[in-house]
Amino acid sequence: MTDLLFASKSFVPEYPLAEADVCFLGVPFDSTASSVGNQRFGPVLVRQALKNMITYMPGRKRNPFREKKVCDLGDVDVVFGDYGETARRIKDTVKSIRNANAGVFPVFIGGEHLATLPIVEALKPRTIVQLDAHRDLVSGSGYAHNTWVYFAANRGFNLVQIGVRCWQEEEGRWCKKFRVKKDLKEIKDPVYITIDMDVFDPAYAPDTGFQEPGGLSPKDVFKIIDRVFMHKVVGMDVMEIASDRFNNPTSSLAARVILRALSNL
Repeated sequence: MTDLLFASKSFVPEYPLAEADVCFLGVPFDSTASSVGNQRFGPVLVRQALKNMITYMPGRKRNPFREKKVCDLGDVDVVFGDYGETARRIKDTVKSIRNANAGVFPVFIGGEHLATLPIVEALKPRTIVQLDAHRDLVSGSGYAHNTWVYFAANRGFNLVQIGVRCWQEEEGRWCKKFRVKKDLKEIKDPVYITIDMDVFDPAYAPDTGFQEPGGLSPKDVFKIIDRVFMHKVVGMDVMEIASDRFNNPTSSLAARVILRALSNL
């Protein structure tokens, strides 16, 4: 095939999955957060932010996109309004990735936070580290963006929640029952890290599904990411970018979060 001299992809150069160190997969699902919407645009917004920014990190003297072989797998073909079928497709896709390259580090871009549940069901980490403004431990409401942790807890995952500052009374009770940890002490490997962009203070990330004041700063979150990656991390995601605008501050910060994580590989 002739090279396309005047065409570009999200990441240059880009490698086949079998050769890649890192792969990206978008999950543009936002069917249960009907009061907000727009989370489906997260994957394209973050890819564009990564494409636009300088990926060299002077403070760390690292450039993950030069040091690692990167593969962009595109987006899961989600079914809007049908979580069951979407979850099946996500799990099958993650398993296919693992079969093709067991050592690749997967980065998932959402999408609403419910998409994390089928990802961890496929990857099977022992611990989920969740950076979030909310507990997402609501019960009795079926599968939704604010219930996925309840289902994950019932499936036996160890849970760590950092940055939480808003929850319902019942979620506090579930937190105690499932022994949800508040710090990274003595967590069990392997680990999966999921970052809801509303963990940041709205001053840094205004385009999220459900903003809560008093959030973390980028410096806070980067330090937490570095600590998590002292463990065996089997994958990560960034979720809940709720915007339909390119170059918005939330997707740009999400891209920086990904770069920070990859700099630890």
